[in-house]
Amino acid sequence: MASDRYFLHTYHSIRFMHGGVGNTDAEKILLAEGYLPVRLPESHSLLGTFRRWLAMKRILRKISPGSLVVCQFPLYPRMYQLMISQLREKDIDIILLVADIDGLKDGNPSLLIKELKQMASFNYFVAHNNAMMKYLSHQLPAAKFVQWGPFDFLTKPRFVPRKISNEICFAGNLGKSKFLDELDHLPQLYFHTYGPDPSKFLKAAGNCKWYGVFDPYELPAMIQGSFGLIWDGDSIHQASGSLGDYMQYINHHKLSLYILAGMPVLAPVFAGSAAYIRENGIGWLINSLDEIPGLISALTEDDYQRAISNMRNMANEISEGNHLRSALREMENLIKNPTIRGGI
Repeated sequence: MASDRYFLHTYHSIRFMHGGVGNTDAEKILLAEGYLPVRLPESHSLLGTFRRWLAMKRILRKISPGSLVVCQFPLYPRMYQLMISQLREKDIDIILLVADIDGLKDGNPSLLIKELKQMASFNYFVAHNNAMMKYLSHQLPAAKFVQWGPFDFLTKPRFVPRKISNEICFAGNLGKSKFLDELDHLPQLYFHTYGPDPSKFLKAAGNCKWYGVFDPYELPAMIQGSFGLIWDGDSIHQASGSLGDYMQYINHHKLSLYILAGMPVLAPVFAGSAAYIRENGIGWLINSLDEIPGLISALTEDDYQRAISNMRNMANEISEGNHLRSALREMENLIKNPTIRGGI
């Protein structure tokens, strides 16, 4: 096993409101697990870029063959990309934590080809769920995978008393989720929304309330409603558009938010997290938002409270960072014992 373990510390100076907190929490977990941070100085000038390049060269000399390096993908800063490409040329094992696949998310085939080409240089991947592992293993047949599971979210669970009602919570980047413009077509439901860039249609809808943008670590104690909605794309009727299609591959960070809040989940039957939700009994799966009123009317209060109860242990695991910790240890064991079969 590697004598020295490192990770690229690229999110340390960024304070996220809503999206992106999963990336910063992953870095906190890596620090707690004893991984050493690799950090380049900030650059805002030509001289700063030169200093950044010199720092990269010092780091490359410091990280010796036999070490282990973890980085999150996509890796955006160019100097970090250059550094990781040079680390690959040494006898160093590199683990990619696949936070996103932007080519799939944005419906951009040329970007997807570029990303898959980048990934093809690596052997070890931590992916969201079985669907993402299956997709990547088809593209990268020689690679080995372990499953991340729901995003860890390093804040306290905040269970408050809840009962069945027609009130639905949706938290996230509201501007990118075009289906929100159609929520007024569901007058039987009332939506509590949290996040940036609400459209004028969402703000004007009589069955919606926009609360604003908040520190993500405060949200589990704040969000209101009986059910947490996982949905994306252009329509309330079907998961259309690239974001709707992307749901089948990922675990949304909002799943972890809802679990920490003790709020049962409504999600698409084809979502990457659908099996996790179904097998753990923490919510219900739908094909369209049109199905929600009938689903709610068919539930009993016992059904609902059972789902909340099922969330308690899961909330503790998420708040303590146990999913990524477990995935890292599984991958370290896989690297140490290469005959072990990884992946799906």
